[in-house]
Amino acid sequence: MKKKAWGLIFFVILTLGSSVVISKNVEDTLIKSISIVSAIGIDSSNEGYEVTLQMINTAAKPDSAGEVPGSIIYQQSGRTISQAVKNILNRNPKKIFLDSAELIVIGEQTAREKGIHEILALFLTESEISSSIKIMVTKDYPASKILKTITPAEKVSSKRINDVVHSNELNLGSAASVYPVKVMNDLLRNIKATALPYVTLSSDQEIGSSQENVSSPEPEVLLILNGMAYFKKDKLAGYLSRDESKIFLGFTNNTKKATIETKCGDGFFTVHIKKSKTSVKPVYNNGMVSFQVKRKMKGELFESTCNKNDLPYLESKTEAFLKSEMAGLIARSQEENNDFIGFLKEVYLRNPYKFQEINKKWKELYPEVPVEVEVDLKIEDIGDVNRIP
Repeated sequence: MKKKAWGLIFFVILTLGSSVVISKNVEDTLIKSISIVSAIGIDSSNEGYEVTLQMINTAAKPDSAGEVPGSIIYQQSGRTISQAVKNILNRNPKKIFLDSAELIVIGEQTAREKGIHEILALFLTESEISSSIKIMVTKDYPASKILKTITPAEKVSSKRINDVVHSNELNLGSAASVYPVKVMNDLLRNIKATALPYVTLSSDQEIGSSQENVSSPEPEVLLILNGMAYFKKDKLAGYLSRDESKIFLGFTNNTKKATIETKCGDGFFTVHIKKSKTSVKPVYNNGMVSFQVKRKMKGELFESTCNKNDLPYLESKTEAFLKSEMAGLIARSQEENNDFIGFLKEVYLRNPYKFQEINKKWKELYPEVPVEVEVDLKIEDIGDVNRIP
């Protein structure tokens, strides 16, 4: 009886072990037969478009350091984006797996000159592209150079970019993830200019695309996420600084958390915003429209080198600073006659009938539309260190 039991146990162990080995071999064979795309770069070329595909190097571990590169770059041109991808396929015997792509990076020149509508239309109708893919633009450099850059900490630059965006959303509040569906909705409705995060490089040195860049504790070339870029219709119109991006995302209620640095005499203090809500209310009077903007926030004192640290004083200083910054961003938007903040969208959401009337003359109205700004900040916590007398 015992022999039969031990025989059965041995048979089960052998079967399970064989299943693991077989499934591992099948998995390895499948991985080796496809090219897993991590990011897609779109630039302009003499033919039309240049596409850069960043593919995972399955021979390397993306989260580890070492001499083996974490990604492989394929780059080809074509009259269309799909033709450029097919040209890459002709040079790569493996099936290209696009569903794994996490990021679309559009070069500055392409976004400024050609616009992004055609690019978005293709990727939204392409069944192999995930709906959760993120999109951004570059500043000063083509998308291909961004994707070729080898970064510290992460061997695949697209993963590094996504990590930085996520960290920024949770801490600094100067960038936010944006998805193609949201951008296309903005373009089709044509009631608010869209905005995308942008990425640039700390240097244009060629060393950035070699392993040598990460062999030093201080890499020569780093990826930098500075903030948000805004559009006019589907074409790139300009870039917001890091501080302007914080104000912009606060306007649009896309701030999860943020840090605000404010001057106080010869010192500075930092408030960490934990909650923020901005309301934009259209006001109608004799056929004209104006807006009341109210931003309410709750936060904690993070650091201070001020001589005076009582909370009402710090709250009033922060409120005055934010009010000035918000007014400055509104003025910039009106000077360019580009409503990337979204005032017209608020009219549309609150009163569609009024929207039909105002939309017809919005280009003439917007540069002179009165906007009243109010800021209310409540510092609820000053931290244990700041309580020391």
